[in-house]
Amino acid sequence: MSVEDRSEVVLRGTEEVVTPAELQGLLQRGGAPRAYVGLEPSGLMHIGTGFLIGSKVTDLIRAGFHTIIFLADWHAYINDKLGGSLENLRVCADYFRDGFRAVGVPDSVEYLYANEFVRHPEYWQIVIRASKASTVARIRRALTIMGRKEEEADLDASMLIYPAMQVADIHWMDLDLALGGMDQRHAHMLYRDVAPKLGWKQVVALHTPLLPGLDGGGRMDPIAGKMSKSKPDASLLLNDSSDDIERKIGKAFCPPKQAEGNPVIEIARLILFPRRGKLEIRRDRKFGGDVTYESFDEVAKSYTAGELHPKDLKAGVAAGLNEELAPVRKYFDAHPENLAAVRQIVQTR
Repeated sequence: MSVEDRSEVVLRGTEEVVTPAELQGLLQRGGAPRAYVGLEPSGLMHIGTGFLIGSKVTDLIRAGFHTIIFLADWHAYINDKLGGSLENLRVCADYFRDGFRAVGVPDSVEYLYANEFVRHPEYWQIVIRASKASTVARIRRALTIMGRKEEEADLDASMLIYPAMQVADIHWMDLDLALGGMDQRHAHMLYRDVAPKLGWKQVVALHTPLLPGLDGGGRMDPIAGKMSKSKPDASLLLNDSSDDIERKIGKAFCPPKQAEGNPVIEIARLILFPRRGKLEIRRDRKFGGDVTYESFDEVAKSYTAGELHPKDLKAGVAAGLNEELAPVRKYFDAHPENLAAVRQIVQTR
């Protein structure tokens, strides 16, 4: 691939890159730059993680990056996920590996666990150096990366370690690019602030949009309103049945003629069109008959004009998503062990 083609693959479907010039310089340098995405293995995976992050990891690999999926079990431990049990979190990390394989992430991706890092004294020295190069106020502002409010650190001081660990992770892995949703921006910017002070190389920050929850909450704050498995009926899980997908989307917030802030429209924009290139709507002839939209702009225009009814949009999105999930279900039918273990952990908590 040319530098221009590689850049197009890296940037497609993203919300932001910091900075475009640094990305171009990285690609022009040649070789295989190192990229990562860090994830807390904290329960059943939702489609935003599986499809949005999975697709972007795949893009980075195609663009010639050595790409790491970092399964941050110790970070999830600090964040009190799965009862704060490291054993449960490591089982869940193995399930996450299954999830990414199921959505088609290439086997060439490297999986790393935080547990591999924390056994090294040198890693903790980097955490301390990152902390010493930051203020408490700056660290507190980054707590949103773990879905927490700044004041929560007043009750649990371990949370203040988390952002410094994320900065240390980037340096420890000798990364050139850090990938994450927009909710991870504070951590990446913290690294970019700290790196010049410590003489570390700079890292390109690449951010994907956030898939909103089905309840339509937090429309003025995309981070607060993002899809979260902590709200079961407002999230679509990678391992939901076809009936679950239809039921949840059928109940979703989907105001007529309103595309902006509409979670059903966003599933079409962020998942179905990038993966399928179209949206098929099946409907009775008296309501206009079947129609296939070849671009997202066509869907948005038709919906805001009132030509596409919310019920038909929901049915089309549910059908398209179930088709995308069919290979995922087939994979987990053949590899059920880690999924069953995580479901047991979640049910007994």
